[in-house]
Amino acid sequence: MQRALPEFDARGVTVIALSVDPPDVSLPWVEQKGFTFPVASDPELRVIRDWGLENTDVGDLSLHAVYLIDEDGTIFYRKVARRRAYPPEFLDAIDYHAEKSG
Repeated sequence: MQRALPEFDARGVTVIALSVDPPDVSLPWVEQKGFTFPVASDPELRVIRDWGLENTDVGDLSLHAVYLIDEDGTIFYRKVARRRAYPPEFLDAIDYHAEKSG
């Protein structure tokens, strides 16, 4: 996501990540990776469970999930999987939504 951040920025998209780790664990990792987008923490899995994203195969972890939400608050793209998805797919969905909405 970090490498594709300029492409998201050019489209006016804000990237926010959510980690199951508490800040004292996730912050050093975020700094080590050089992430410049916000990374929130959900160690109690409140948001993760509310959104149905708990990975029941591996306790206390989340499935990989991406939600794209437009300026009206409408979710126009959702991907939930056991594997990480990659930015080109999201950028394509953003471009399609912009063309369709524009």
